[in-house]
Amino acid sequence: MKRLFLMRHGKAEDGYNKTDFERDLLPKGIKKSKKIARFLQEKNVKPDCILVSMSQRTIRTAQVVKDILLLNENLIEEEKSLYLASSRAILDTIYAVDDTVQDLLIIGHNPGISSVASYLSNTDIDWMPTSAVVGLEFDLLHWNEIVEAPAKLIFYTTTKDL
Repeated sequence: MKRLFLMRHGKAEDGYNKTDFERDLLPKGIKKSKKIARFLQEKNVKPDCILVSMSQRTIRTAQVVKDILLLNENLIEEEKSLYLASSRAILDTIYAVDDTVQDLLIIGHNPGISSVASYLSNTDIDWMPTSAVVGLEFDLLHWNEIVEAPAKLIFYTTTKDL
């Protein structure tokens, strides 16, 4: 059994005088990411691995989640290929995950993260707002079989839902 959690980064600053890559979370983004992390805590989500885009806003979102869930820092892995990744690139990243990982959290960007959530859940998740999270469960042993196994949608939650 594998569980996949897909989360969009928290609300980021506009980025005046910064590149898109350097944009950090706004205080509102930190607050909403904490809200979602507390939701994950209530659902007993304890990822074995957190894969994040190398952008500042996704790294910061991962740190917020890690702190609330009391996870070890070494569970966060920065993946350059996840920066503004297409759904295909996100799926390729999932296929490469070590099969010893049972619970995987990916924190990324739209439109890719929403597309993958929609595709794997067979649900119309058009555009995940910032800090939204989707939980999926798969009856499989290998991550590279994820598109072949039907997913069970555990939850789709936004901060407005909480």
